[in-house]
Amino acid sequence: MRAWKYFAAGLILGIGLTWGWFTLFPGDRGSEPALPATAAARQQAQPFAVIYDFYRALDEGREEACRSLVSPELQAALNSKPFIQQLQSLRQQDPSLRFVFFLIKEQAVDLQAGTAWARGNAEWVAQNRGTISLPQKILLLNQQGRWKIQAIEEQGGKDAHL
Repeated sequence: MRAWKYFAAGLILGIGLTWGWFTLFPGDRGSEPALPATAAARQQAQPFAVIYDFYRALDEGREEACRSLVSPELQAALNSKPFIQQLQSLRQQDPSLRFVFFLIKEQAVDLQAGTAWARGNAEWVAQNRGTISLPQKILLLNQQGRWKIQAIEEQGGKDAHL
């Protein structure tokens, strides 16, 4: 039994001294983050966040934010896009229309070329009409380190019309 007491006292003393050492002398023991392993994944997800930000800004009527998320070419043609006109018309009929999310069904990213695309549905909810799905393909381009929407293509389908 005596050996057990010495062992327990040594264990407690060892833990206490180790804790004290690291508390009194913290030094620079922080490990480097695993940036190289996760950098590609973070860059890959970033272009698709632009889609959500664009639709959220469109929903909230923040035109300046919408313009900052699209390429200059799309910026000039944005107001003539059929889905924009349909959304404006529906919003006049039912002010409860709100953007919910963009459901991505297919996607691809080419970090070398700085391009990406996503095919999916922009989901909107209106109090009188329920859920409205707009099937679209969105093309993205990395311009000077920032992802921007280059084109929005209407996709055919039964949900394509409001």
